[in-house]
Amino acid sequence: MLYDLLPLSLDRRVTLCGTNYYPNPTLHVDRVMEEHDLMYIYDGQWQVNQDGTNHHMVSGDVMLLRAGSHHFGTAACTPNMRNMFVHFNRLPGDRGAVELTPEEARMHAAGDRLCIPTVVHCGQDSSVNATMREIIGVYWSHRDDRERTLTVLLNGMLNELAYLARNTLGESEEWITVLLKAMSLEAERFISLEEAAELVHMSVRTLSSRFRRIMGRSVHEYQLSMKLESAYNALRTGHYTVREVSQNFGFCDPFYFSRVFKQHFGITPSELKRGEPSVNINRPEMR
Repeated sequence: MLYDLLPLSLDRRVTLCGTNYYPNPTLHVDRVMEEHDLMYIYDGQWQVNQDGTNHHMVSGDVMLLRAGSHHFGTAACTPNMRNMFVHFNRLPGDRGAVELTPEEARMHAAGDRLCIPTVVHCGQDSSVNATMREIIGVYWSHRDDRERTLTVLLNGMLNELAYLARNTLGESEEWITVLLKAMSLEAERFISLEEAAELVHMSVRTLSSRFRRIMGRSVHEYQLSMKLESAYNALRTGHYTVREVSQNFGFCDPFYFSRVFKQHFGITPSELKRGEPSVNINRPEMR
């Protein structure tokens, strides 16, 4: 597995941070940065390619967009997507895309090098969310110890991400990647829990428990959300009927599709296709 190795250092500096809100589906900007960017998906989904590899992110995921890498969006974010970000400086000791076994990554835990994969699935872990918010609050404050506090918080968050990557995922990183990829490729149907368990060589009970712990939702809930967001984007193009979209994304019953679509977005597929005002669309506030 590929990791970025980032030494703990008092020379770490937060250069910019804040929050973003995208009411409409938007592609991530195509760029190469001189500094690192930690992007936390607070609500919604996004797909970003970094150095030739696609990464599908959902709520609770953190992506490390490393300095010097080429990253760009390969699919628009879901409507009303919110994320928090922290830009920080690259140091001479930083190393990107290093191949390590889980055991080798754990060995670094005793030293000063943090092993962080490109995407860390934090699930419902609240510490990263809280630290992100604290960093943003301190950055825009007038504290007399602002720079020192930011350095301490940033190092702490990087350490927490390395810990979560080792202990929440560890060797399971491979199976979750395989399963998420299979789900994204099976657009026209839902993968059953039994099929998913067979695909990753686990029992149904083990898979169900591990998937919920990592992703913060069940296998079916994850697929439902992913397919509804894709259906939303397809309907917005105006090229497909509601029936076509429902069938293309695995909903055999158009009436069921319309019902869950409205529950998710606050607007029916027909209303969206007709381009009616979006004032009824759910736009949850950050809490």
